[in-house]
Amino acid sequence: MSAVALLSISPNPGLSQYTFLESGYPLNHGSDCGFLSDTPTRIKIDLSGPWEYAVDGGPSGTVKIPAAYDFRGKVVFQRNVDVTREQLDQYRFHLVMLGTDHASDVSVNGEFVTSHMGGYTSVVEPLPRSALQIGGNNTVRVAVSNLLDPRTTLPVRPGGWGQRNYGGITRDIYLLGTPLLYIRDVVVATELREDGERARIDVRVTPDGDDSLSALAASGDGRTTATGFYFEVQDKMSGAFVARSPVVPLARKGNEWQDATSGLVLDSPRPWSPETPDLYLLRCYLVHTSGGETRIVDEYDLAAGIRHVAVAGGHLTLNGKRLLVRGVCWYEDSPAHGSAMTYEEREKDIAMIKTLGANVVRFIGHPPHPYMLNLCDRYGLLAMVDLPLAQTPGEVLAAESYGELAAATLREMITRDRNHPSVLAWGLAQEIEAAHPAAGPFIGALARLARSLDGRPLYCAAMPGPDSCTSLMDVAALSLGDGDLKSFRAVVESWREAHRNQPMVVVRFGTEVQNGNRNGYADPLSQEAQARFYLQRFDILKSLDCDGGIVWSFNDWKGDRPSLTVHTGNPWMHTQGLVGERGEKRLAFDAVRSVFHGEKFVALPAGTHTESAPIVYVLAGFVLLVGLAYFYNASRRFRESLNRSVLNSYNFFADVRDQRAVAPGHTMLLGAVVALALAIVVSSILFRFRDSVLLDAVLSSVLVSDAATEAAVRLVWNPLRFIGAAAVIFLVLLLLAAGMVHALRAFVRERIYAYQAYTATIWSTAPLVLLVPLGMVLYRVLDSSVYIVPAFALIGVLFVWVFLRFLKGVSIILDVLPLKVYAAGFVALGALVAGAYAYYNYTESMPMYLSFLYSTMTRAQ
Repeated sequence: MSAVALLSISPNPGLSQYTFLESGYPLNHGSDCGFLSDTPTRIKIDLSGPWEYAVDGGPSGTVKIPAAYDFRGKVVFQRNVDVTREQLDQYRFHLVMLGTDHASDVSVNGEFVTSHMGGYTSVVEPLPRSALQIGGNNTVRVAVSNLLDPRTTLPVRPGGWGQRNYGGITRDIYLLGTPLLYIRDVVVATELREDGERARIDVRVTPDGDDSLSALAASGDGRTTATGFYFEVQDKMSGAFVARSPVVPLARKGNEWQDATSGLVLDSPRPWSPETPDLYLLRCYLVHTSGGETRIVDEYDLAAGIRHVAVAGGHLTLNGKRLLVRGVCWYEDSPAHGSAMTYEEREKDIAMIKTLGANVVRFIGHPPHPYMLNLCDRYGLLAMVDLPLAQTPGEVLAAESYGELAAATLREMITRDRNHPSVLAWGLAQEIEAAHPAAGPFIGALARLARSLDGRPLYCAAMPGPDSCTSLMDVAALSLGDGDLKSFRAVVESWREAHRNQPMVVVRFGTEVQNGNRNGYADPLSQEAQARFYLQRFDILKSLDCDGGIVWSFNDWKGDRPSLTVHTGNPWMHTQGLVGERGEKRLAFDAVRSVFHGEKFVALPAGTHTESAPIVYVLAGFVLLVGLAYFYNASRRFRESLNRSVLNSYNFFADVRDQRAVAPGHTMLLGAVVALALAIVVSSILFRFRDSVLLDAVLSSVLVSDAATEAAVRLVWNPLRFIGAAAVIFLVLLLLAAGMVHALRAFVRERIYAYQAYTATIWSTAPLVLLVPLGMVLYRVLDSSVYIVPAFALIGVLFVWVFLRFLKGVSIILDVLPLKVYAAGFVALGALVAGAYAYYNYTESMPMYLSFLYSTMTRAQ
């Protein structure tokens, strides 16, 4: 059992701690390893296990690889490897990395080997002959960075509902030793005849390496030598020989080997399908023939299945029969190992998905570990594989360099995984700004590249509304969230009608659930509500003759940023799964299972649930209003000061300038009332709109720090604590404003004291006491869309009034012409807004993303 190494323990992944989630599992050998199977002509030197690490600007130590680090930063990993003289003489070595997240630079013995962008596609890099030495002092150094940015990385840095951006060497890493002349790549094409009685298999290989054994030349004793290629087909389960292709000679063009293709026809083939996942083992051989004697130079093995995926009559078909998608989205995440999941964890999930009755797994967000596709091949699950391109604005898509990056990643994804019979379709994007003028050309270029590499269907998961991408795809893929039943039907029906000539699949729909909530489906966060959600929506998909739907999601996952819109108490954890983060089944698992198996499900209890406004706003406002009324009536001086500050502000501020006494206690009292009133109003607004995706994005962008965002999110969900914390913050801001006013004395002749600046600042905010009664009812007022604009307009007018009063007070106590102060004040305000805009645009690209999010939401409506 692998351990979890916590180098600095922290309950929350967003804090600046250095947490490594170790799995340290050894390399998986055999024909089911998923990628580059073991063969007699090749060796693998496993590099899993202990590595030294050094965090940039942080600690160093030892960690067991594979491992995922759960913080943002750069880490250098290093270890030594032993290579014998015989191995160096006999093999050509390649460094194989199945996943280093996100960017990596690799060197061996100080010699640069390669750099790679992207944490989910693989690296197979030939090492220079001089890189390795005899003995155990060969140092492999891998520098990894998981830093993502909003514009230039693929993926861009995810938002609140994005997957956790783990870093590190998260998948297998090893040295692969091949013969000097070896098979670098294999492409398998199968064709099943309509009657199913025969099938053709064609295999194209790309040779590479030393050609000293070939050249179709005569040997010294007059015998002719040649190098060729052929393959054998075996039954994967029994190992029985099935067929053998003809030997095809290899040829060169200049310094490059030419691809070679050989083929054969199988009688009575067993087609691959989710119901009967029959596999064949293809053994591909490079052989050297001399004088009638044949010697195997290299062997490359892979599993293959004979099946035919097509789009016909506006539907998906598999082996000539209509395919109805019964799928789940799967996230590569576990509480113990993060994205560095063990083989056992992966197989457990696939086995549960098969038990569920699903026939499709969507690997949402990025390509999976190759072993997952091997499991899909064997268990009989079709796979939809996503490019890591999600929630990307059109302005980013318009950059030529970004198109090149996406194309390079797409090429790596398809060339690695295209031989798996389980792969149903390639996903080119998820919820990008599809209506932007750059989106169509961007996706069109990716589609042309994908079709040049493989013939499987393509999809682009799109949100409702106009888009320029879906028509370029083979499958009309609709991505939805957790809207109400009526809008779900309307959107699906509209999408089905708009794309009548394409297979239509809802590739994502789901709803959140609270762990342990069994209050009945009247509670929208109960397990019963989640089960009913899927039962009702699958009925709609069936009634509209859609080609299927994909549950969002099979398992819970950890987000990359704390999210305001999460209802579970942990802003990092997204509990959308049919199973919990530790694999425990929820009621929705059985409900979806009944749908997938065509069975009836038990009646669900309704329960009772009422949504009530937090009483804290009424109570806090009432206490504040009563206290304010008491002091207003009990203290003549306070009453006179408040009246004069509002009704005769010039004389009031002139008295402050002339040091006529305003009781310090009254000033402090007013400051506290204003701060609490502001806190109540702000808390009401944030709590009312806590389910707003737009507010969630604004909050995480403005606060920047995940720790600050998490603290803010937890406070928003706890109004009483929010009011207390926000009141303190507003008091501090008032003190800072007073300090700035006091600092202005250096630029004027009038001498003022800190108390005068403080008094003028606090009493300029006197109109904000009107927020006290407003705060008591604001949450309810905002429940009606009719009153939202008037309420915000009223609050805006109050703030404008206070700002003008503040400038007026400053001009009076500093004895400066009002026009100068007003001009300086508005210039300062403009400079502050411009500075904030420039900062957030540079660091977070915030204006671009908010514009993208807003336009997406308005189009969907």
